[in-house]
Amino acid sequence: MSAAVFEAVWKIAALVFAAGAVWGELKAVRKDIARLEQKVEKHNHFDRRIIRLETLAELKQKQRGGDHAKV
Repeated sequence: MSAAVFEAVWKIAALVFAAGAVWGELKAVRKDIARLEQKVEKHNHFDRRIIRLETLAELKQKQRGGDHAKV
């Protein structure tokens, strides 16, 4: 095997391994993004519930006729 052929095979192998490493990292990043999207959705749901509770508390306070500090 000549040196030129060996060098070409070596470069091709290096590219294949590098592509595999990049592909693996992309898969990990996709998993991380999906996990973060789930966390954001949970937070958004919690935030909506808090807003709803605050609104209900204000309505109850107004129904009682109290001019006390906002809840």
